[in-house]
Amino acid sequence: MENWVRLCATEAARAGPHRVVVDGTGLVVWLAAGGRPRVFADRCPHRDARLSAGYVEAGHLVCPFHLWAFDESGHYVGPDGVAVPECAVARFPVRECDGALWVRLAPAPAMS
Repeated sequence: MENWVRLCATEAARAGPHRVVVDGTGLVVWLAAGGRPRVFADRCPHRDARLSAGYVEAGHLVCPFHLWAFDESGHYVGPDGVAVPECAVARFPVRECDGALWVRLAPAPAMS
């Protein structure tokens, strides 16, 4: 798989949010509803807390700091259950292959 980096065994994500660092980028690997793997930047956009220290509840990744919840698309989900697209955490493409999870990191934008 060209441009894909092995993160961890799929089993590691089953235990709850799991922190992995790839090329200096902190990522959180977790399983959404139905066991679908997801990979986000490991920083809450609200207070910069590590999402990997949080937990999964009702298919959402919950930040441990102020209990902000993010759906599997990375959007903040308010107390009413409605996603707020303006507040989101970066999400990365993930694949499962041979018992492992793989991520593709997008290149950083060029600086002008």
